[in-house]
Amino acid sequence: MTSIAITSFKGELPALTPRLLQPTNAQAARNVNLRKGSLRAENAPLPVLGIGGVINPSSIYRYPFGNNGAGFWFAWGAGQQVNAAKSPLAKDAWSRVYWTGDSFPKMAPIGVATQGAGPYPSGFYRLGVPAPDGAPLVTEAGDSGTAPATVVNATYIVTYVTAYGEEGPPSSASNIITRWDGAEGQLPGKVNVQLPAAPAGPYNIVTKRLYRSESGGEFLYLADFPVAQNSWVDDINSDELGIACPSLTWDMPDATMVGLVEMPNGIFAGFFDNTLCFCEPYYPHAWPVDYQISFPDKIVGIGVTTAGLVVATTGRPRLVTGTTPAAMTASDPDADRVCISRGSVVDMGEYVVYASTEGLVAVSGGEPQLITDGVLTPEQWQALNPSSIHACRYEGRYLAFYSGGCFALAPGEGIEFIDAAAANSYYDIAASSLYLIQGSSISKWRGGPPMQYRWRSKIFEFPPGAANFNCGKVIADAYPVQFRVFADKALVLDMPIEAGGMFRLPAGYAEAREWQVEAAGSNEVFSIQIANTPSELT
Repeated sequence: MTSIAITSFKGELPALTPRLLQPTNAQAARNVNLRKGSLRAENAPLPVLGIGGVINPSSIYRYPFGNNGAGFWFAWGAGQQVNAAKSPLAKDAWSRVYWTGDSFPKMAPIGVATQGAGPYPSGFYRLGVPAPDGAPLVTEAGDSGTAPATVVNATYIVTYVTAYGEEGPPSSASNIITRWDGAEGQLPGKVNVQLPAAPAGPYNIVTKRLYRSESGGEFLYLADFPVAQNSWVDDINSDELGIACPSLTWDMPDATMVGLVEMPNGIFAGFFDNTLCFCEPYYPHAWPVDYQISFPDKIVGIGVTTAGLVVATTGRPRLVTGTTPAAMTASDPDADRVCISRGSVVDMGEYVVYASTEGLVAVSGGEPQLITDGVLTPEQWQALNPSSIHACRYEGRYLAFYSGGCFALAPGEGIEFIDAAAANSYYDIAASSLYLIQGSSISKWRGGPPMQYRWRSKIFEFPPGAANFNCGKVIADAYPVQFRVFADKALVLDMPIEAGGMFRLPAGYAEAREWQVEAAGSNEVFSIQIANTPSELT
């Protein structure tokens, strides 16, 4: 019995000669969706929204709050590779969003980000709170008229606080002054405090917060003042002081920080140059310098996995692990796998994938793995212009857009090419939908009609005279299905199959050694068969 029967369909392995492919793999898999094992058409993207006021946007984000539950689309102009994330607080009273890649790091609550008719974000504040430029100046306010009960040497610091309760790092300490507490029923000594002026800039600072330290102890809370207030008289006894200043190390993020990602436990991460940064857990405005980790190579992109944070660089990738920013540690694998595109860095769950000079690299807890090895040759990989790749995870596959089109890859299953182009993509977790930037429109992936697919089998080789194929059958969900048969590279059949019954192949090719079959169209196909006799068809 001699026949060809294909009942499961997988993608291409271009690195292999067509003779060495498995029967389920393809020489060509174009515009196909093979997730179910059958041969289905991929659906075209569907434009769903125009982005007025933003010419050729390069980044989008769906702000999930407001607009009667529909949220708002944010868009940034050409050349801006923006990463955005909503507040790590489960019930953020201001529904804040944070982003990097659009000049300095920024944030906005819903009332600021969505002012007016768009485009959005229509307003922002700079992420972080600056330290005051100068220290408080303190002087004696005069004798209170009562004998001192306790004499101490005191110093003062000031912090700024925004309308959202975000507190910044402190000023330098004031000059030292001697003050006293009053005994019971007596007035304490008084100290004149001159407060530094608040800085100009998009910070939304509303409060100055004053702390006092006595005899070299902690700086304890003293009082809050409106941001415009520049002086105050301190007559507070020591036992009335509050909690210690929590923001001693809460620096602003570096002005060039990019690549913002969310990690577990309320932690954000970002990077600049060769430096990885972490925020204070659940305080995304605070980025202590003490939490920074530097690497020998420049960072290109970062991605979060179940194993930790993968740092892709111009040299070796690193896996950074830890549950708190103060305890993060970085591995140092013995493999240089250069990352050449920040947009290619994708969290695939248990590992991160990114584009290197050699192919797609997967990094998890062990050594980096080249997952396109055996799928694409180095020359085939370079032909895809890998430095142009931006990608996302979709239905377990690595879905990549590059300057020449789109491909989807699942390790171990092959690669499929899709006739779609996009300037960038965004996966909306809340809606379980993928969106693309196409021109000045946002398109929904798979929102349109089925595309025309083409799937060609491997080369099946038989001894001369053994394959006298004269009948076939295509089982499909609907018809027609365009079906082609090739014998020794010659096209011997090209016809629409209109039903699931047997059909005849032309005679005269009994001596052919090499056979290939191809299906095209948009209807789902479950199996393809050709055989010498009708009894061999199932």
